Amino acid sequence: MTEKSFEEIFTAFEEISNSYKRSDQYFDILYDSTSSTLISKTRSSEDISVNTKKSGIVARTYLGKWKEITFEDLSSLKKIGEKIPRTTNHGKDISEFDGWMMNQEIIPKIDPSKIPIDDKIDKVRYIYDYIMSSDERIINAQIRYLETITERIFFNNEGCQLRQVIPRTRIFIFPIAKEGSVVDFDYYIAGGEIGYEIFDDIEDNKLESIVQNSLEMLKSTLPPSGKYPLILDPSMSGLIAHESFGHGLEADQILRERSYLKDKLNLKVASDICTIIDSPTIENKLGSFFFDDEGIRAGKNALVERGILKNFIYDRRTASALNKIPKGNGRRESYAHPVHPRMTNTYFESGDYSLEEMISEIKNGVILQHGYFGMEDPIGGGCQCTSKKGYLIENGVKTKILKAIALSGPVLELLQNIDAISRDPLELDGGTCGKGNEDMVPVTSGGSFIRMKSALISPG
Repeated sequence: MTEKSFEEIFTAFEEISNSYKRSDQYFDILYDSTSSTLISKTRSSEDISVNTKKSGIVARTYLGKWKEITFEDLSSLKKIGEKIPRTTNHGKDISEFDGWMMNQEIIPKIDPSKIPIDDKIDKVRYIYDYIMSSDERIINAQIRYLETITERIFFNNEGCQLRQVIPRTRIFIFPIAKEGSVVDFDYYIAGGEIGYEIFDDIEDNKLESIVQNSLEMLKSTLPPSGKYPLILDPSMSGLIAHESFGHGLEADQILRERSYLKDKLNLKVASDICTIIDSPTIENKLGSFFFDDEGIRAGKNALVERGILKNFIYDRRTASALNKIPKGNGRRESYAHPVHPRMTNTYFESGDYSLEEMISEIKNGVILQHGYFGMEDPIGGGCQCTSKKGYLIENGVKTKILKAIALSGPVLELLQNIDAISRDPLELDGGTCGKGNEDMVPVTSGGSFIRMKSALISPG
């Protein structure tokens, strides 16, 4: 795309948006620009990918269904009037909201774009070399560093004039250990709306701890199978909130009658101590932003309050169809992808127990740590979530380390079996979430520690 200043884009977008009367039809236009750097290193490969600014524009109107056009050059703006017709009697097809204005850039402590690529490569190589030389039982390691800077400009014919620039940085460290015939690993992942300062916390003592976590897995044993009292760490809590529960709340699935939660609004779905939130307003988290890709101001969406299902997850279309207020969940992977109702930062709110109390009250149970994989059945309401490791609890004491553990069962049964939530500060793990296998967007999930009276586990 021919580069223009954001002021020039503002001027062009305002003129186009004002040419469509809101009383006749809804219209919006989005500019999307992303640059990224990825550095990955293992024993067998070192990959470096630098993508400078990739940008495009999508404009759309709603005429009973969305009509969209996309293009990659601002010179094509004149085609919008030809491709998107002006019409009448469709203004009420999409609910109207007050327009607002914002121009916000997140400024990281250390701007990644100011760091030479060679310095970034050297940093990744240093981490790799440190881990590989730390213990002869470390046979390989995977280090990945990813940075993106995303700019989005949104205008519509309700008066929205919005711009946000968001940096996101992530690092993955996977040391792989081997002793005899046993091969295993643990992992470390960090990320957020931050810059190159992500490396400030990854000093030698942190790397040593990461290595020791993988070496500890060499001593792990298979977990038991059957129903046990369980404690889930924040990453496992997040898998329940996001994979097993949140996807069933996406309102497009509700309208398609492909969710087991479609008839549960204002009914009890979890124990009385459970409050589950989705919110893109938490500072510096991977799934945070100021406005969504439909110009809706980011807000806190209480999905479950004290066990009662209070809200679904809406974009503009589904909120209009269900007569609800969206909270900023209409999201695109890029200008070339469709909008869907999507999660942002999804988590259990903290409770009033200490972790020590939760453990001490269990005679024979299991702790699941490091959520690793989740899979849901949004129609039937079942789930399977796997932790990378865990620990036995015997007579109120955490004892043996365990290999990967699979937790499965009906989601609502799991939620209603929660009898304690710790008062630890909120912890959120970042990643990307797809709609199926497509349309990836940055998200986080988590909470604090939660305890279930009884749930089914097996080796993962």
